[in-house]
Amino acid sequence: MNTKDMILEKTLELILDKGTIDISISEIRNSTGLTTGGIYYHFSDKNDIFEAILQKYMVDYIKIDFDKIILEGSSKDRIHDTLRYILHHYIKGVEIKSINEKINYASVILLLTSIGYANDDVNSVISQTGNDVRKFLTDLVEEGKRQNEISQDFSTENIVESLYNMYMGTQYFWLNFPDEDIDLIFDKNFDMTWQTIAYL
Repeated sequence: MNTKDMILEKTLELILDKGTIDISISEIRNSTGLTTGGIYYHFSDKNDIFEAILQKYMVDYIKIDFDKIILEGSSKDRIHDTLRYILHHYIKGVEIKSINEKINYASVILLLTSIGYANDDVNSVISQTGNDVRKFLTDLVEEGKRQNEISQDFSTENIVESLYNMYMGTQYFWLNFPDEDIDLIFDKNFDMTWQTIAYL
């Protein structure tokens, strides 16, 4: 691990331990074993460190590579697998090498979210990612309607919002109850939503 990434991870570890971003340079210095000059060689100031943490553990974390989603089977399978892929993308999170792997990434997200939404870059990526997910789902729903696998009784927009809200509710549940069987909960929620939109 390079020195810059080590500073970010050690600072994140301090933030998690203290439950606050009120971290001093001296604490970062003690945690990393670097001098103040060694820290400032990589970052202009403490705010620069926090901005880099938000970039790596919030902005980069939020982005989804839709090309990695494997679309096979029926419309139900494709929509289910898409939303489950996105859910697991967030559950997996960004690798934090220097922190004990037993730390639940939900705690990282909850703590950084409390400061992250004030960051314009984070807000922009969150908004864009939500739009991208909706667009991806729109294409799948339209295809499902063409194949008579999804009901024509509801508009595509309403179906997409229903699926998206179901997904977001599941993700919110995971953030608050990370030890629960999130796959089981997701499958139950998805099946209930699908019963409403499936072509009969």
